[in-house]
Amino acid sequence: MANSPENKMSKALRTLLSFALFVMIVVLSLSASSKAVLLNKTRIIDMFTSYEYVSSVKNSVVEYASDIYLKNGLDASTLDEIFDYELIRDSIKSYVSNDLGLGSNYNESTYLEPIESICGVLQSDITKQIGEKKLNNNEEKVSHIVKSVEDFFVNEIDISVTNEKTMINMGSIALIVVICVSAFFTAATALVLAFIGTKRYRSIRAIGISFASAGLFDIISSIIIYIILGIKHIDIFPLYLRELVMDYIYTGLNSFIISGCFLLLVSLIFSVVVWKVRKEK
Repeated sequence: MANSPENKMSKALRTLLSFALFVMIVVLSLSASSKAVLLNKTRIIDMFTSYEYVSSVKNSVVEYASDIYLKNGLDASTLDEIFDYELIRDSIKSYVSNDLGLGSNYNESTYLEPIESICGVLQSDITKQIGEKKLNNNEEKVSHIVKSVEDFFVNEIDISVTNEKTMINMGSIALIVVICVSAFFTAATALVLAFIGTKRYRSIRAIGISFASAGLFDIISSIIIYIILGIKHIDIFPLYLRELVMDYIYTGLNSFIISGCFLLLVSLIFSVVVWKVRKEK
């Protein structure tokens, strides 16, 4: 029997609302994942203060200082101890926390203090070695060496990548608004869709299809970006900063994939509900 115009209208409306629900779910899932991962200030600080990143910064500065020591006939074996890991970590944490606007306890001076402390020990070590080796004690040259190392040290930490406090804060606020609005319209659209037509299981199935489509969209989009990043690398110097940025991006993509899997699970639940409703009929 041919469908009546009313049934055709219900089918068209169901399809339209199902697509609208799909869009709302995608927006909601991506916004929530981004807010929880990409704009999570605590997670960003954890990444910058990880052992791998801090050790890389330390090795870079020690290598620079070692070259200067060797050029001036000094013993560079003490540098690894002078450039204390914990002080470097404190400096990086203060710098990133200040850039992200995490309280008044962090400012420019708090991240410079550990650097100045290390460079003070460095200057004492150079002066001591000059005395022991009976080299020409040129205070101006010593100060120049220390200043050169200090400037390099500051540049290694002052990466200016996180210096987007306003953008991050505004982004967080914007995402909260998007999450609230999309959550409202997702719920409203799903509720309206559930009561379209006389065949209730068809409406429930349409909702499930929307969740499944959104889940597949999140997963497939993330995989495509993975492939693109695998083919074309982002050029950032130094290398350890590039690795941190890539880890940050991959963490976000992983959260999108997890979100997609969750949406597929929700769609599976709707499929079970459809099966039960049809079975009861």
